[in-house]
Amino acid sequence: MHIEADELIGALRRSGLRITKARRAVCEVLAESHLDHLTAAALLQRVNERVGGNVVASTIYRSIDALEEQGLLHHIHLGHGPGVVHLSDDPLRDHLAHHHLVCEGCGRTVDVEMAAVVEAMGELAQEHDFSMKSVHFALVGLCLDCASL
Repeated sequence: MHIEADELIGALRRSGLRITKARRAVCEVLAESHLDHLTAAALLQRVNERVGGNVVASTIYRSIDALEEQGLLHHIHLGHGPGVVHLSDDPLRDHLAHHHLVCEGCGRTVDVEMAAVVEAMGELAQEHDFSMKSVHFALVGLCLDCASL
């Protein structure tokens, strides 16, 4: 499912935020970048490029918070470095949609579908008498290109 800018704008409205040119641009950039994992700084840069500058970081962070509260966006940490955001795969489902493999060498991030890790998580939970409620996790290592250097 691909989330459109209008749906994101509606979510910001429902959160009580005024829909400014900057917030509209945030929603448009996120919708166009639905497969990307963006840092807040990268999102701010793309938004400023779209509107010609003058958007402040607090606008980005408030929009991220509101969209995350509505279940349309996830804020995650992929290994070392700043957190990233990405749109939900399916906001109607539980937010355990996928996890990530992160290359420490080049920074490449690979989405791993939840079906590929459900069995392993179930075994870990059973072995340790634990109920999993993970939103996201990252497995950090090296991609084959970086490992061969």
